[in-house]
Amino acid sequence: MELRRGDGSVIALEVVGEHDAEPVLFCHGLADSRLSARWFRQAARELGLRVMAPDRPGIGGTDAYRLGRLADWAEEASLVLDGLGVDSVSVLGVSGGGPFAAAVAARFPGRVRRLELVSPLGPPVWPTRGMATGERLSLGLAKRVPSFGGWALGRLATLARRRPRLFLSLAASSLPDIDNRALAQPAMRELFLTSYLEAFRRGSWGVAQDLRVLTRPWGFDLAAITVPTLISHGDADTTVPLQHARLYAQAIPGARLQVHPGDGHFSILRAAREILGALTG
Repeated sequence: MELRRGDGSVIALEVVGEHDAEPVLFCHGLADSRLSARWFRQAARELGLRVMAPDRPGIGGTDAYRLGRLADWAEEASLVLDGLGVDSVSVLGVSGGGPFAAAVAARFPGRVRRLELVSPLGPPVWPTRGMATGERLSLGLAKRVPSFGGWALGRLATLARRRPRLFLSLAASSLPDIDNRALAQPAMRELFLTSYLEAFRRGSWGVAQDLRVLTRPWGFDLAAITVPTLISHGDADTTVPLQHARLYAQAIPGARLQVHPGDGHFSILRAAREILGALTG
């Protein structure tokens, strides 16, 4: 599905679940795309929800659009809601999509009913202890040269396209066993690869922009979020440390933290029905 900005450029969307059902705006992760909304397809149908996932600028099927800072993406999210005829929505952000989801809740509290952040990456000043070495070094490099970080992730996408087994083997080397077991399941492995490759369909510019705005001041205050908020995180996550979830819960007034014992960054998504269920009602 496609929407148009005022200048005629395209915003690509993936919509799963029930037509005309209670809407959920889904914010995909870093080096990821709208296609990852398919993790929630069955759960959305069972719960009577419609999950709407836009690609961010320059990613997947969405035309490039420069963001001055992360908070600016909330305006594009509002444009998506207007284009779909949605007045109010629950917002779900996963991993690197968590900050983008939080920005929408902070900037447009009148349009957001609930907010849920799953394994959310925190601001660049938050500690990285507990994060795998590769992720920690990548974020550190992105703070200095985000375009190179995007390029490097794009080279991994080339590897994923040509030699998917080798790509998956490299990814597995920094993940806990629980995540490797989750990604060993054919459906999850295939969607992980497909969504990663889609992120780089237009090259690495969009992912580099995500890195730039994620690793610089975001342009909004988490304390400005006033909607009911749930933060879910696995205590075996080595991609984003559990400490980030705890700090989100402290920073957002009234936020509730739910720790998933034994889960990692990917295995937590097997609880898709529980995750979406927190946004119903």
